[in-house]
Amino acid sequence: MSAFALLTVIGFILFMSRGITAPVSSLYAESLGAGYVAIGLLGTVASFTGVAANAFWGGLSDRLGRRKAIMLAGLLALAFADGMIALAPDFRYLYVWHTLSALAQAAYGVASLALMGDLLEARAQARGRRVGAYRGLASLGFGLMALNAGFIADRLSLRAPFGLAGGLALAAAVLTLFIREPHQPGEGALWSGILQALRQAPAALGRRLQTLRVARRAPSQEQAALLPLAPLLVSSFLWSLVMGAVYAVWANYMVSEVGYTPTAMSRLWALASLSEFPLMVLAGWLSDRTGRLAMLSMGFVAWCLVFTGYIVAPGMPWILAVQLVRGFAFSAFTIAAMAYATEVRGQAQRGRVAGLFGSAGGLGAILGGATGGALTQWLGFRPMLGVNAALILAGAVYVGVAALRLRARLRRGEVLRSG
Repeated sequence: MSAFALLTVIGFILFMSRGITAPVSSLYAESLGAGYVAIGLLGTVASFTGVAANAFWGGLSDRLGRRKAIMLAGLLALAFADGMIALAPDFRYLYVWHTLSALAQAAYGVASLALMGDLLEARAQARGRRVGAYRGLASLGFGLMALNAGFIADRLSLRAPFGLAGGLALAAAVLTLFIREPHQPGEGALWSGILQALRQAPAALGRRLQTLRVARRAPSQEQAALLPLAPLLVSSFLWSLVMGAVYAVWANYMVSEVGYTPTAMSRLWALASLSEFPLMVLAGWLSDRTGRLAMLSMGFVAWCLVFTGYIVAPGMPWILAVQLVRGFAFSAFTIAAMAYATEVRGQAQRGRVAGLFGSAGGLGAILGGATGGALTQWLGFRPMLGVNAALILAGAVYVGVAALRLRARLRRGEVLRSG
């Protein structure tokens, strides 16, 4: 099996492990004695940990020149954290294990995205399609297990999904051993790279901050010739912001205000999730032809339509069409952003870009989760949805303008393609 195929299978298995715990996570914390404030704090602690961890793992993977070791460490730590969550005697123990889980997921996410870019570096023409298949199968695994999470918890216990998730993460870690990285250094180079990275971390951080200050004032010719990084980071932040805001209270809106039962609401969520596999393959194919930034802009327009649909057409049968558009919007952003993140810089900087991409998304999610509930409490559900529709439409305009400028620079031959 090729390295990319193995990476895809690992992603499918790992997202299965996330899908089986996501629907019951808050219920499990509540069963261990956590109140709503404590449950919210669990998510906040994990989010802040992820923001810092993404940047750290990205820089480390570039210094080592090796993604597999970080992936393996992340998956093993994730398996351990899930197992300990399943055995937790009290909700207070969850703070430690959720923090470890966030560190581990960041390690896997950054290293796997960078490794995917390394494996697809020589396949620029079909990169979008391959990323679509990779991420689409992962969403399929998530959706299938999310559908069965409640059933497993009812038949066994609320601890059972976390134990099963740990086993799935361990299986993914075992498969990681069989991946062959391109340009893989020897073991001596690996350990010397780790030691060097630890020794040089303070000085490297200082140089990084200085570089950022200089770059803001006067970018070099080489920097000016690269694909622009800002649209990727702004898109990641803005998308996570509106997603965090809307979907923090979406279930409450659909049940309390629109009138769906919890079962009907969860099935509407599943409809969007299960549509993502074919739509991600389609989004990858389209991004290969239209360009990544153009696809990002198109996805943001689709998100604006989705939020508007929740306001004006939340009832049957229109909501079915809205949820299918949601599946396309999610797919368009996810695939275009992931593909762009793998090609915006070369192999030597790909891990840092993956880390910055994850950190920008984490910051947006933290802010979105806080503002979504506050706006709903202050203005109501529909005005909150309208504010987020306007925000994501503004993002579509920004990314669309960036896409037109990049296309003009490509036509003039002013941009270096790293992939």
